[in-house]
Amino acid sequence: MMGTECHYFICDVGNREEVYRQAKAVREKVGDITVLVNNAAVVHGKSLMDSDDDALLKSQHINTLGQFWTTKAFLPRMLELQNGHIVCLNSVLALSAIPGAIDYCTSKASSFAFMESLTLGLLDCPGVNATTVLPFHTSTEMFQGMRIRFPNLFPPLKPETVARRTVEAVQMNQAFLLLPWTMNVLVILKSILPQAALEEIHKFSGSYTCMNTFKGRT
Repeated sequence: MMGTECHYFICDVGNREEVYRQAKAVREKVGDITVLVNNAAVVHGKSLMDSDDDALLKSQHINTLGQFWTTKAFLPRMLELQNGHIVCLNSVLALSAIPGAIDYCTSKASSFAFMESLTLGLLDCPGVNATTVLPFHTSTEMFQGMRIRFPNLFPPLKPETVARRTVEAVQMNQAFLLLPWTMNVLVILKSILPQAALEEIHKFSGSYTCMNTFKGRT
């Protein structure tokens, strides 16, 4: 409707061979990819002892390792063209875990380390940049049932807001973006008073239940 041609390819990002195969198909049909948005994620939403082993593995394969495969598939050509951007839709839980979502928090912390290392490595690569977005609770089905201590002070983010701010961050070549900005206070508190921060996070996060739902694909 906007006069733009679009294509879609179905791919399990946790499957390395499938990612490489679909990346080849994308290049052959569409051409060079200059913006890669890693957004695929799953959440099991249980404690460690209540978690199913296969579900735990799925979280790590999709949320973390999937970014290795997609980035390896498209980054080399970006470096050749000196034109590209790697975007990761992460979570503030990468920096501040909560109880009851140990698989998700662990995978997002690993994902953050991956992006931080990648971003540093790209500093000497002209024309290729990286952006990591760390949003607070976003109102999607993935986190349906999440309850926090001060819902009026920290309402869920709208997906449209996260999308718009992500595009703005990419346009400005911003390396890291915390949403909302008040999440920066949490990061500072954890650095200065880690024990107090842990106790406050426990009070703040309250209880957590979620749907075992696959949301989004890269």
